[in-house]
Amino acid sequence: MCGIVGAVSSGPVEPKVVAQMRDRLAHRGPDHAGLWLSDDTRVCLGHRRLAILDLTPEANQPLVSGDGRFVITFNGEIYNFQELRDELMARGARLYTRSDTEVLVEAYRRWGERCLERLRGMFAFALWDNAERRLFCARDRAGEKPFYYAWVRGSFIFASEVKALLAWPGFPREIHYPALIDYLSFGFVADPKCIWENCFKLPPGYSLVIDTSTGERPQAKSPVAYWDMEFDPDYSVRDWRPRIREALQAASKEMAFADVPVGTFLSGGVDSSSVTAALSKAGCSVKTFTVGFNEADYDERPWASEVSRLYRTDHTERLVVPEDLTSVFQRLLWHYDEPFNDYSYFPTFYVCREARKVITVALSGDGGDELFAGYSKYGRLSLRQDVERFIPRPLLQLTAIGAGSLLPKESEFRKRLEPHRTDASRMFVDMLTTAFSMGDLRAAARGALAEALKHYSPADTVLHLMSKVPPQKMGLVNTMRYLDLKLTLAGDILVKVDRASMAVSLEVRPVYLHRDIMDMAGKIPFTQLADWKQPKKLLKSALAPWLPPSILYRKKMGFALPLKRWIDGDLQSMFASDDRRGPLEELLDAGLLEKTARASSPETGGSALLEHNLFFLKNWLGQWSSSRAVESVVPEPARESAR
Repeated sequence: MCGIVGAVSSGPVEPKVVAQMRDRLAHRGPDHAGLWLSDDTRVCLGHRRLAILDLTPEANQPLVSGDGRFVITFNGEIYNFQELRDELMARGARLYTRSDTEVLVEAYRRWGERCLERLRGMFAFALWDNAERRLFCARDRAGEKPFYYAWVRGSFIFASEVKALLAWPGFPREIHYPALIDYLSFGFVADPKCIWENCFKLPPGYSLVIDTSTGERPQAKSPVAYWDMEFDPDYSVRDWRPRIREALQAASKEMAFADVPVGTFLSGGVDSSSVTAALSKAGCSVKTFTVGFNEADYDERPWASEVSRLYRTDHTERLVVPEDLTSVFQRLLWHYDEPFNDYSYFPTFYVCREARKVITVALSGDGGDELFAGYSKYGRLSLRQDVERFIPRPLLQLTAIGAGSLLPKESEFRKRLEPHRTDASRMFVDMLTTAFSMGDLRAAARGALAEALKHYSPADTVLHLMSKVPPQKMGLVNTMRYLDLKLTLAGDILVKVDRASMAVSLEVRPVYLHRDIMDMAGKIPFTQLADWKQPKKLLKSALAPWLPPSILYRKKMGFALPLKRWIDGDLQSMFASDDRRGPLEELLDAGLLEKTARASSPETGGSALLEHNLFFLKNWLGQWSSSRAVESVVPEPARESAR
């Protein structure tokens, strides 16, 4: 993992400015800082390196090809680089390092933009071609590595994190209100939006070309999709379970290759346990890391310990308590430089920090729920789909509406019928809305936010994605898998893990997002993945030879923490609102939304999500809306020694 920045301009680029942008990302790469400036000074690339492969200085970046034609700044890992290296050398390529970066450069020389089709890995990079005078940028399929870009006064600028772009002179620090609406509804800013106007994220599976060959001013073509998740069920496979195990084991072994120590995150859930098992069965000695809480109903350490004993891992645990939140919140607010509501970033940060004392690379189970239908909602979707095969939808909807009017809320029959009250699009929007409803927001919005709500709804984003995988053609389960991949995974989970791990200079590699596993998941018929009784049923069955029932069939806990209890207890003063009018109150009647938050059900975790949503936004506005915000917090050194 590394940090990348750069600029392509119609006039001279000041390298000191790009160096300042680069060094905003020092936490992403503490091992080396590099800068490259073109002869005409119109192109400048910067890099912060976290050394993983080929630790020699020759592999530092920006890396220039042997003939001087190509220059690259690259963040990520190409897992099949050795295979590509052998093929390229057989075709006459000359390589001077053992790094995957140089392999990527020569792959581009050989195959051009189609080199992306050959990569197994996670990546975000920008490659300058001195001969063609164009910059080629690309981001991996799932969006594991970030890529932000903006246009400012004729200059194209990019970076791994948006805080680096803020250091560019003249960057317009104006809030993009549709992005803010996404945050207030989904809990994150959905791709390709960014919280700042005229700033964007390159979507997962997309590439972008900046061309300077036709004139003085850089010209951008629209981002182009080189990959998308496809659902093409293969009914000829009678039993997917052996294939799943083989794919996990092969991916884990390939992804564990590094010149630095490697381990796994282990929560004791199905996905992280399967990664630990796969890596162990691939013949690797495994170090595992977990965090826990004093509150037993949130503490997963007993299950993590069970898996650790089963596979004889070198296991480390870390207890997280309320005081840990107060001690790191301001630091994490600096790292999460767009509004972000998934408060499991707190334990994620602590498991990363604990792991970094021992290892530099961690394998994780992220992506398993999205690809293998692991959330409880997939059971409800399976049930709805099965029922609507036999009962006409209008009749079901009328029955559901009647049950909602006549039966008490606690009625099991009413609960079963509830999903049938609305059409599929409304149901998907409701499932993805983890924070405030549009009704709540319209009642509380003020000024520019109120005006934006007249023209944009998060449902617009959901409907656009649904059009690519329509439920009437692909099935409710596959449509939800696609939405989760594009929204929940790319906008929430991978952002959470990237920022928390990079805060301590730790590389995290999600095994389920290996290209071969993603391709295989798209071929599995959705009817095999989950049913109304059990989400993720196929994956659990596949893992039965590896993991005991106590792990496979225990209640799903996620990676949560008892935030609501802490807000009502030790963190009460930290989360207490005040009467001072600030940037938040100019946008929202925060008091009205706070009442909504307090009235929501604490049993579902909704109350904590709503309270944290306002708390984070208020602090984010205080931190980042100032023109000197990028200077106001200096993170502690990324690398921590073992204690």
